[in-house]
Amino acid sequence: MHLIQSERYGRPSDAQAAADAIPILVDNTYHLFHLATPPHTIHHPPRLRSSWFRLRSTDLKSWTRDQKPVLVPGESSTDPDSDGVWTGSAILDPQGNMQIFYTGYNLSEGGRQVILRAPAGDRHGSSFTKTGKTPIRIVSPDSYRAAFEDIDFRDPYVFFNEEESRYWMLVGTRLSSGPKWTRGCLALLTSADLQDWSLEPKPFYAPNDMYCPECPELFRLPNGKWYLVYSRFAAPDSGTVYRIADSPYGPFRKPKDGSHGRLDGRRWYAAKSCPKASDPSKRIYFGWAGDFNNEDKKWLWGGDMALPREVSANEDGYLRIDPVEDALTATFSVPTEKRHCFSNPCIRISSIGSTSTELLDAPMKCERFEYMLEFGIGPHEAQSFGLLFRSDADMRGHRLSFTPSSNGTVDLTLLTDLPPLDDFWADQYQLYVPRNVDGPEIVRHCDLSLKEEEKVRLIVSGELIQLFCGGRSITFRVSVPRPTRLTNGATNGAVYGVTNGTHGGHDDHAVRSIKELTFFVEDGEVEFRDVRLSRPSMQ
Repeated sequence: MHLIQSERYGRPSDAQAAADAIPILVDNTYHLFHLATPPHTIHHPPRLRSSWFRLRSTDLKSWTRDQKPVLVPGESSTDPDSDGVWTGSAILDPQGNMQIFYTGYNLSEGGRQVILRAPAGDRHGSSFTKTGKTPIRIVSPDSYRAAFEDIDFRDPYVFFNEEESRYWMLVGTRLSSGPKWTRGCLALLTSADLQDWSLEPKPFYAPNDMYCPECPELFRLPNGKWYLVYSRFAAPDSGTVYRIADSPYGPFRKPKDGSHGRLDGRRWYAAKSCPKASDPSKRIYFGWAGDFNNEDKKWLWGGDMALPREVSANEDGYLRIDPVEDALTATFSVPTEKRHCFSNPCIRISSIGSTSTELLDAPMKCERFEYMLEFGIGPHEAQSFGLLFRSDADMRGHRLSFTPSSNGTVDLTLLTDLPPLDDFWADQYQLYVPRNVDGPEIVRHCDLSLKEEEKVRLIVSGELIQLFCGGRSITFRVSVPRPTRLTNGATNGAVYGVTNGTHGGHDDHAVRSIKELTFFVEDGEVEFRDVRLSRPSMQ
């Protein structure tokens, strides 16, 4: 991730991946704690023996990284966190000092997860000291704990609930009985002093539709609504989602704006937030985009920390997600003569009864494939229209498609390059397409209202694409075209970039034929307005 003014914003080193974000705002300083993998690891269990790292910023534009990890796994096999210091939260205690609550993971205990604590002696957490091998003290009857599974009990989110005058802790867990695939729930613990915790006997939130929630958080915005945010690693609605309530106790409902509560898709994961400095109506969110191991065609836990994002509520109380404008402006504020813009600010495409394309006439001069594409959508009457991304001579490439509906809104979809066929047709024509967990429809956002002044923004940094449109976002990893001889298989996870997106290498001719950006229209007409491509100021 080179689009942030920091040498190491996206990941601690080339040999490591960044994962779950744990942000906190203290005195207008953003502390972005996050998990990171051990160097040169790919799969579980070694990759999940994570540590806590930290970035800091006062403006969301430039970041500094602590030279050493904040917390590391225990050295002894008997330590409850010997196999991983997992996700948690940071909070200021009654004395005004920072404390960390986190998950300890120990394989010798069957993968049992416990909640641990590490206080600091000052407000900004200069250093943290673990409180030993003893988990937090739960003073409730054992029967209360027995209502939840013994293994999954993780990702504590701690905050002070002013309405209750108590500290609340939400924990991702599972009910101890019920249908296997839908027992995922959140448990609630409360405390007066962060020392003794009372566990509620009934789940705080149990929608009966997921295996296990991860990385929860709960907050109230100035509109009086409470927002429960958590991540789901399995369908339906994989990724980070939110629910709305009028009370901190719920009931928490899915928003009825066509989003299903999704802010992004499966590949923007474990996103968490803190208030925006000087603006309590907004939250700043951080999430990660996973690596892809081209050698065994598997998505990995951990990857790049995505760009910070600003989340706010609209007049109906539904959340919208946007890039942080100040950070984006700082990144792409280069003089006009150095910024490559399209010579034609308006592109019209018409194709009745068929599909037509128009290649963007700007040569890609960004060696690292780093740029921002902006455009508005003018008058349109078509079955669909949008953008082909890194397509080859056979028009194989990812497709960003806008599909108008009869009520004046559009559905926005990111599609893989080729959908798999039924076995019969694949055998007959020898057309075998990988059946990836993503695709052919990767992300779909429904019922977007495209205002005339609103821009579509596609921000690209190598393999990582981040798109913002109509208050929704799409994050994904797409391979950078390169000759096969330059493609590194992820055999040891030693080098950043070895994951190579969703495809392998290409031969030299194929690389030359790949088109980075192409507009298209299907059966109709569309006008793309104010099309502009900008390079980051660091280039």
